[in-house]
Amino acid sequence: MRQLELFVDQRSLFDKLCDPAYLKEGFKAVKRNGGSAGTDGVTVKVFACGLSDKLGELSRSLKDWTYQPSPVRRVEIPKPGKGSGVRLLGVPCIKDRVVQATLKILLEPLIDPSFSDNSYGFRPGRSQRHAVEAAQQIVNTGKEYVVDIDMSKFFDRVNHDRLIHGLSQFVSDKRILRIVGMTLRSGVVKDGVFYTSPEGTVQGSPPEPLVN
Repeated sequence: MRQLELFVDQRSLFDKLCDPAYLKEGFKAVKRNGGSAGTDGVTVKVFACGLSDKLGELSRSLKDWTYQPSPVRRVEIPKPGKGSGVRLLGVPCIKDRVVQATLKILLEPLIDPSFSDNSYGFRPGRSQRHAVEAAQQIVNTGKEYVVDIDMSKFFDRVNHDRLIHGLSQFVSDKRILRIVGMTLRSGVVKDGVFYTSPEGTVQGSPPEPLVN
């Protein structure tokens, strides 16, 4: 299936999410990004073996609602600078990353147009280089100050209900909203111990830029 064809059929978003052809596009995105295994220890390479069967099984589990996102593996990355603390990242299992990457493919065309023209992070066709070039243009107009703002623990404190409500302004298919909610509340595992996730989003997951 060509990438262009993913956006021309008129089926519901959930039907598309369950389609093995769409899930295959999601897997391709996961494979490009690489990354380590989640809590189940399954790597991208292992998941790729018998891919059609795995995607078929994933499709069926989504359709009959036996699909259940696994807890993410918690990873702590030290922030730059002495005493800056750590950044909490999450590593989902490959099967969940495939679902999330497919969601990103489906939702990005709906949500991205609403973003500010001054937003550059993790958007199609935009990069850090574009952000630097835009900043340089502003400097050239004679502006004297640059303000660097970092909201402390923003991703760790996102309210799930408010996020789902915001997403519902773009997505009418409530089954997609349910899948997103299940993903947000799937919990985390750190040092072999499971923790619930009543708030916050997983930094490092495929759809993170969209849902935040």
